Amino acid sequence: MEFILKDQSVQFTFAGKKYSNGKKSRILKNVKKQASAEEVMKVGNALSKLQKDDGIKTARLISYSDIQA
Repeated sequence: MEFILKDQSVQFTFAGKKYSNGKKSRILKNVKKQASAEEVMKVGNALSKLQKDDGIKTARLISYSDIQA
């Protein structure tokens, strides 16, 4: 049996006093399978700058796989 990667998403949690509880999470779907951690973080940092918040608190890659028997 093996895992077959089907799709990926990334969840960013941004810090900022303007957010309730001091943080806000966003999930971006359809992350390309070959994306490096550096590329994913570039996107997150760009979003943080656009939102004018205090930066990324956490980033999590979410993988969706099928199991092939």
